[in-house]
Amino acid sequence: MNSELTLNDVAAQANLSASHFSVVFSQEAQQTFKEYLTEVRMNKAKELLRMTTLRSADIAYQVGYNDPHYFSSVFKKNTGLSPLEFRSQA
Repeated sequence: MNSELTLNDVAAQANLSASHFSVVFSQEAQQTFKEYLTEVRMNKAKELLRMTTLRSADIAYQVGYNDPHYFSSVFKKNTGLSPLEFRSQA
């Protein structure tokens, strides 16, 4: 949940160029690295919203977003609900 995690970092860990890693990742995962990372972060955020009483801003930081407003925007785009609305339905 590192907010500084980038495609370049992961590619370097895999000992591949960023462009080659991106192509291979997309072929294997059927989604881009950014889509995958967002999915992982959103799934963790949903879990934290269901299982804890942490503030939305604290959850944003825990799942790798440095801007709670941006996190809320991404969350709503991906779920159709704000974090508060999601929590109230959980």
